[in-house]
Amino acid sequence: MKTLECLTRRFLQVIFSLLGLVPLPPVSQWRWLFLSLAIRCCWIAYIMYLLEVAISFSWVAIESVGNAVGTALFVGNSVLGLALLLESVLKQKTHSQLEDLRVQTELQLQRLGMFGSSRHAAYLLPLIGVQFACDLVRLATNFGKTVSPVFGISLPLMWLLRYRYVQLVQHVMDLNQRSIQLRRSLLCLASGNDLWQPYGVQECLQLQTLRSAYERIFECYDTFSDCYGWGMLGLHLLTSFQFVTNAYWMIMGLYDGGSVRALIFNGATGIDFGTPIATLFWHGDSGAENGRQIGCLISKLVKPQGSKRYNDLVSEFSLQTLHQRFVVTAKDFFSLNLHLLCSMFAAVVTYLVILIQFMFAERSSTRSNQ
Repeated sequence: MKTLECLTRRFLQVIFSLLGLVPLPPVSQWRWLFLSLAIRCCWIAYIMYLLEVAISFSWVAIESVGNAVGTALFVGNSVLGLALLLESVLKQKTHSQLEDLRVQTELQLQRLGMFGSSRHAAYLLPLIGVQFACDLVRLATNFGKTVSPVFGISLPLMWLLRYRYVQLVQHVMDLNQRSIQLRRSLLCLASGNDLWQPYGVQECLQLQTLRSAYERIFECYDTFSDCYGWGMLGLHLLTSFQFVTNAYWMIMGLYDGGSVRALIFNGATGIDFGTPIATLFWHGDSGAENGRQIGCLISKLVKPQGSKRYNDLVSEFSLQTLHQRFVVTAKDFFSLNLHLLCSMFAAVVTYLVILIQFMFAERSSTRSNQ
């Protein structure tokens, strides 16, 4: 199991480097720095080519609502890909702070005797497998009779966006693992606690270490939100738009009696983009739930026979869990949780209804002109 985890981490590290989703190496490693800059220049040239293709399709966009939506989505994905490449460079200092905090947190948890085993491969490999399978389905349906004229040239960009989701899921799972280790350590301390027994010096020191570890984990969550916040915001908006457009095209195909190829293609695209964002929001909600459970365990540490110093420390820890919560946010616009995911689907339905109304209005206008 450890071998599979190491191989998964190495594989993802190489993929993230090839996609330009990691910070630049230090100047001392000038060879890797030059290679990273060359890779980013290639990606920028590729995205500029996509924008040029989008401009050439601008005359087709005015023919119908579906073409206008597809062109806007194509341009939005290209601009977002360019923004993610810039974010990995501009947030290099914040990324270094995040790595330092993660190391400090791991050392504090090891001091408490907590050595958690990671299970990233069990979640990340099926997620990547689903995306790869959906791409194979879309390649098969788009072969011969073309469903999407820009699918082939935009496939590398789609992988860049989806692997950013995989990168975010990996980071959130790593932070959640630390919060789970802290909760287990706190649970062990609370299970052996006797309310009417005076506190011991060892218990007070362990509680202080737990409180310090909690603060470091909170700083990790906060720094992570600062490091990847703008990218998460853009991915959230583009994924919502992707859902709306593909659902709109599927409804148009069913209404007009379109081909089965187009229905399969749009359905696979919806699954391709839906599984990463659902996985990310689910793990974000799990981290917040771990924080809430830690806050509930604090009350079990109170000792009526304990000293004022010990009980004050318990009160400060409880107050800390109320104000410092394990929440991943996108620049404070929203937090990753299942409630927001449900709200996003409700918004998708609303926008879909608006697009359908535009479709019927467009068709009624065309019939009246004829």
